[in-house]
Amino acid sequence: MLFSETLGVVAWEFFGPVIRFFIGLWWIPVLIVVAVLTHDLFLFWRQSIFRKKIVWTLLEILIPREIRKSPKAMEQLLEQLASLRNSPSDWHEKYVKGEVTRPFSLEAVSFGGEIHFYIRAPAAQRNIVESFLYSNYKDIEVVEAADYVDRLPSETRELYSAGMDMFGMELKLKKDAAYPLRTYIVFESIEEEKALDPMSTLVEELSRIKKEEHLWVQLVIRPADTEWQKRGQAVVKELKEKSISKAKVAGDIEGLATITRSPGETAMLEAIEKNLIKPGFDTIIRSMYFAPRASFNLQFAQRGVRSAFNQYAGLNRFSYNLRVWTLVKWVMFPYIFIRRRAEARKQNMLHSYRTRAMPEERWIGRFLNSNLFFWNSRSKSVAFVLNTEALATIFHPPSFLVLTAPFIKQVEAKRLGPPAGLPIFGEGEELPGLAIPGQAGAEKSGRE
Repeated sequence: MLFSETLGVVAWEFFGPVIRFFIGLWWIPVLIVVAVLTHDLFLFWRQSIFRKKIVWTLLEILIPREIRKSPKAMEQLLEQLASLRNSPSDWHEKYVKGEVTRPFSLEAVSFGGEIHFYIRAPAAQRNIVESFLYSNYKDIEVVEAADYVDRLPSETRELYSAGMDMFGMELKLKKDAAYPLRTYIVFESIEEEKALDPMSTLVEELSRIKKEEHLWVQLVIRPADTEWQKRGQAVVKELKEKSISKAKVAGDIEGLATITRSPGETAMLEAIEKNLIKPGFDTIIRSMYFAPRASFNLQFAQRGVRSAFNQYAGLNRFSYNLRVWTLVKWVMFPYIFIRRRAEARKQNMLHSYRTRAMPEERWIGRFLNSNLFFWNSRSKSVAFVLNTEALATIFHPPSFLVLTAPFIKQVEAKRLGPPAGLPIFGEGEELPGLAIPGQAGAEKSGRE
């Protein structure tokens, strides 16, 4: 027998039992994989049931002829909304009830140039949200409205049959959420003629569409936990460590180093730390454009709304989320089935907008919401965190600085105050008081 053959026999005699032992344990990694998938599937099932049980209400904000309040009032309202955050506190709420944090939706839409503002909230919290609105904007009117998404078909094929086409997109932050956007504070000025309202650009875009067109903008927001602030503090720590390393390279003695930062570096650190102080919301920004095929304007749909968000560029800025928008090019992986992939994206975007969907937290949920031509495996990356100051800058009732007439439906008479006896709880017995004008009719139609 050759030496090599002898060595092989000896090695097998020594390592053979060990190899056979590990082969016999093949079922352990399989069991782990099955356990993880079962856990995700069960949790997704319970969370889906919890979401389906939520009853929603769409509140329309009727704007008075003149609002003499800055976006600071909206920031205060958002801080109040952040206090409504719910989350599972024990295993029963997580695995039996399937509780998830309930989102809200801030929406500015245009029907042929007629602009409307909406807030979508759980019906159980309607009275609380109304109280928040009236406490910050005493001259507005809040009424329950029918969901405007039902004005158009829910399926793309029905939309095409009506002779229309659509474009949809989502925006995302270019950098980490710790880096702030430009906010309304930058646009304000002591001198009235120099002050600007950042909503003016979006209102202008919404008012420019033709009579037969629709332009919808949606901000789905969900009160965030403190994890984004912890990640932001890690960014701050990293930036500070770079300054320390630079000081050491300059020859300073460790422990006695004098950290010298440029004015820009100091301002950036201050801006990031200020951004992290305020409450945050997980955010999805969507835009939908519908028009007859004869007058469909893709350039306006693609760049019109984006231009309204460019003004917020500072240490951070918005960019397209190319993974979900409804344009598909041959240069995009996997380079084939371009039309079918574009159609799948359109249907997915239309469904997401109509349901005000947030990204699925469970992997199995993202997988089950996918199809052959649109894999939703990375939808979680779409969501980002904006604090109350940034959100109030992007969405708030337009102030007197914005030319709203005749584009925005307005309150004809000035309100003396919020409805008397407005309940502050969404459930239980209602407090005695005056009924909200139009509420009885809306509730009656809703029951019918």
